Amino acid sequence: MAMKVKTKTLVSFLKKSRMDGNQKINECVLRFEKEGLKINANDQSKQARVMSWLKSASFDTYEELGNVGINDMENIVKVLERFGEFINIKKEGNLLTIAGDSKKVDIELVSENFLDTDTGEPTLTFEDTFSITAAKLKDVFKDVTMNKDTVLTITTEEKKVKFSNTGKYKFLNEIGAPTCKGGVVVKFGEPLINAASQLDGNLEMSVATNYPIKIRETNEESVITLIVAPRVDEE
Repeated sequence: MAMKVKTKTLVSFLKKSRMDGNQKINECVLRFEKEGLKINANDQSKQARVMSWLKSASFDTYEELGNVGINDMENIVKVLERFGEFINIKKEGNLLTIAGDSKKVDIELVSENFLDTDTGEPTLTFEDTFSITAAKLKDVFKDVTMNKDTVLTITTEEKKVKFSNTGKYKFLNEIGAPTCKGGVVVKFGEPLINAASQLDGNLEMSVATNYPIKIRETNEESVITLIVAPRVDEE
């Protein structure tokens, strides 16, 4: 039996899980479990981590394939983009076969033993959590990246959040945040922008002072959770 899924659905999920820039993940294990496809991986610098889940209901037909080790996620995404609306996925031995209407490709898999994987979700406690759309967050990122090597500071106040940055062009963006108590100040560098740049839905962001940030995008098809380390000023 082969699994069937919309190409666009799988490609979008993998791009969000892969992240961008220096945070881009190339090695990971695709875990086809009972509930769906799960990915748990750190970027090479251990500054950003993804824990993502594509629900089994997002597939037209789904089966528990078990674990699939890959070490060139970027090219696998490019390969998937070569197919039409739907793809069928089958695993036999160390080969993953992707088939469309008129073509197929066999991809050699990598043994999990050769991959640097880390599965447990870290236990983190946050001081404030707020909602923001990915579109608004990208708008903040565009302002920030008008500067080179800039630092983005997230500050929470009662019922609002402020995003400010260092550099020649010092932007200040404010959003309403009814759930915020206030009092958090935390700084981030480029890893935050790289990690979250592929997200496109409604986001929940959890923060604490001088502490990693958690960003969660939830929709009908998937749940993407990112953890990004803060920028700590050296004394």
